[in-house]
Amino acid sequence: MDIYAKRLANVKKLMFEENIDYLVLAPTTNMFYLTGLKTVADERLQVAVLPAEGPITLILPEMYGETAKEIRVCHQLLTWADNQNPVDLVRAAVAGREGRVAVDDRMWAGHLLQIMQAFSGFQFVAAQKIMGRARVGKDQIELSLLKLSGELADAVMKEVMQEIKVGITEKQLAAFIANRIKVLGGDDISFQPIVASGPNGALPHHHPGDRKFEQGDFIVVDFGALLQGYCSDITRTFCLGKASEESKKIYLAVQEANEAGFQAVSNGVACQNVDKAARNAIKRAGYGNYFIHRTGHGIGLDYHEEPYLVAGNLTPLRPGMVFSVEPGIYLAGRMGVRIEDIVALTEDGPRRFNNFPRELIEL
Repeated sequence: MDIYAKRLANVKKLMFEENIDYLVLAPTTNMFYLTGLKTVADERLQVAVLPAEGPITLILPEMYGETAKEIRVCHQLLTWADNQNPVDLVRAAVAGREGRVAVDDRMWAGHLLQIMQAFSGFQFVAAQKIMGRARVGKDQIELSLLKLSGELADAVMKEVMQEIKVGITEKQLAAFIANRIKVLGGDDISFQPIVASGPNGALPHHHPGDRKFEQGDFIVVDFGALLQGYCSDITRTFCLGKASEESKKIYLAVQEANEAGFQAVSNGVACQNVDKAARNAIKRAGYGNYFIHRTGHGIGLDYHEEPYLVAGNLTPLRPGMVFSVEPGIYLAGRMGVRIEDIVALTEDGPRRFNNFPRELIEL
């Protein structure tokens, strides 16, 4: 069976379990997952409407008509011109006047209002419960692409290490990362690179600025590549010069937490247990209050997706799930340390897709 036909069949099974009559997807990774179609989201309404029975209907601006003809999925294509109202086409794809509609969580609000006009009388729910379950387990093709994307990230990180010098700015290194990802074969960055030096390292999602690297800085570098639609995500923290004894202790605590999280990964283990293992390692080192985010997130077509390794998440890990393990310690106004790897759970246990050294590197 074709990969997209298999995915559609699985999603329809989940729709039946959730008593959903229609699934309506925006031009997000959800649409790409089910159809292979990539467009550019803008103010024009673009949706895929999947009924509980029957083929998927693509409703697109006519500028995407030829592109949509190239996809392999059995589908109905309805296109509209810029002077037409696409809501009429959505109505044409809907049979009946009541039921339950699951809508893409990332649909623009303006587009959702248009969809609600077409589905007046229907009950609306979020599609994440269906699409999250459908996408959380990766097939062999997806696993291969995620592995390749991880290897690309490792290769770029090796070059990044050579580029870190006194006087270089965060923005300059971030631009270098984005360029090297493409030069080494990536399609794009999977998210804006994070380069956080010195005190900026205490901000987990710091936006690279004009601060110049200084001797003694700890520099957090977090980025990912996009390869054939699939994301990688890696974080390493370097010391520019010699690290102090306290800084070494902090780094070692994070390194041990990264390993503890990895070792906790096993078939059937709850997501929260991986978080607990990593968090306990940092608590034992005396820095528990400075680990201020979850331990990890799933990755695939999106760089953040299910499963989430966080306290309270009882979802059991299963083979085929791929996620980050990224503990960190953040001391406001001083420094931060984070070490992140992408981990796949296989039938034989956990496997890292990142193999760049995790030991402290003093440059």
